[in-house]
Amino acid sequence: MFSSGIRSLLAARLVDPLYWRVLKRSDVLRRFGEFERQQWDSADEFRARQDGLLADVLIHAKNKIPYYVARVGHIDDRDIRVDPRACLSEFPTLTRDDLRASLDQLWTDVGRGAYLNSTGGSTGVPVAFYQDRVYKDAALAATRLFYKWAGVRAGDRALKLWGAGRDIGRGWQRLSRQALEFAMNRRTLDAFMLGRDEMRSHAAAMARFRPVALEGYADALYEFARFVEEESISVPAPRCIVSSAGTLHPHMRELIARALGAPIYDRYGARDVGNVAAECGFGSGMHVHGETSFVEIVDAEGNEVSEGEVGRLLVTNLRNHTMPLIRYEVGDDAERGASRCDCGRPYPLLARVVGRTGSSFPTSEGGVVLPEFFIHVVGVEYREHGVRKFQVVQESLNEIVVKIVLDAGADTPAADVRVGLAARIKEAMGESCEVKIEFVDEIPPTATGKHLYTVSKVRD
Repeated sequence: MFSSGIRSLLAARLVDPLYWRVLKRSDVLRRFGEFERQQWDSADEFRARQDGLLADVLIHAKNKIPYYVARVGHIDDRDIRVDPRACLSEFPTLTRDDLRASLDQLWTDVGRGAYLNSTGGSTGVPVAFYQDRVYKDAALAATRLFYKWAGVRAGDRALKLWGAGRDIGRGWQRLSRQALEFAMNRRTLDAFMLGRDEMRSHAAAMARFRPVALEGYADALYEFARFVEEESISVPAPRCIVSSAGTLHPHMRELIARALGAPIYDRYGARDVGNVAAECGFGSGMHVHGETSFVEIVDAEGNEVSEGEVGRLLVTNLRNHTMPLIRYEVGDDAERGASRCDCGRPYPLLARVVGRTGSSFPTSEGGVVLPEFFIHVVGVEYREHGVRKFQVVQESLNEIVVKIVLDAGADTPAADVRVGLAARIKEAMGESCEVKIEFVDEIPPTATGKHLYTVSKVRD
């Protein structure tokens, strides 16, 4: 058996390049090297390069994408080249409802290996979209750069608390992924099932694996850290903790750092736009990776907010020409940070992401089930049955109500589908839990306009 040091070396020097360059035939490593060099450019160099990327995607969209041809086709290409930021304001904002209603008008095949992807419905509304190989390579390279900001290198032992079925896989796909993770010196633990027995097992796995980096959903890390602290379980402190896929509130950060004994690096992104921003460790906020994303933070009238103010987060992806997402409303609010960090990188900062909220569900057996479980079960696994919007309400420890709004014209799912959905929820909440499925015409938002996809009347 190889020592941990030799395993890390083999993973970094052999498996990693073999996987990306030979097996995947990907441009990720070259793009990552490019991003590594560019992160230390001057502010002027960065701005000029980002302006070029922004102009490219705007000109492409207004000339080639039917949705934008009809709306902003009148804008002169030369004006975009001269001042792409000013011309960007003439483009309409784009919502997930727009994607659902106009998908066929929002993309074109540009020969970059287009593929269809979808969100899990973290705002309660699952949505499909197209991405391409160039976008994916850039997005993965940006994520790799974010890991390096946290001190994580290729080959380092990395443990992940995750739960998306498409990310973990099932059956043979899961086995092949586990083999790859072994070769890469990584391991993934199920974050959907966080009963006390599961969390105790996760703590034991962490003690055996002794990860350099621990990554997970913000909610999963918080629940795991709280369990470890309450049970006085000793786990080896990793070098760093990476939080993603959820809002990391200050009280969560404090408890996770205290219980697990490592600094936390928060990260922000979404499946439709990739990882957008991440912390570097200087404590100034999250750097927007301006080589892949252009971010605006605007008020109710669409005007840019000032430093320290909160507004709607709009993301323009700079790499996806198959389906340009321009001034895209991800669904979160954010506070504008400083224009530059003391670390010297030229990228602007998000002081914090306010995010959307939802509840974790305590179980009658003393465990907890994360919002992400319901997002993926209802929003992904059952999306093909016409689920347009949903909300899961925990009325008591042993009663769950799933409210579902169907697509216009969709038939109410057959009884066996409803039974299957209820069974999936019982797997997590316990067999004694009663699951009611209601089909409704609408699910009203909160007073602040947000959609809560999980509501626990037990915890809240």
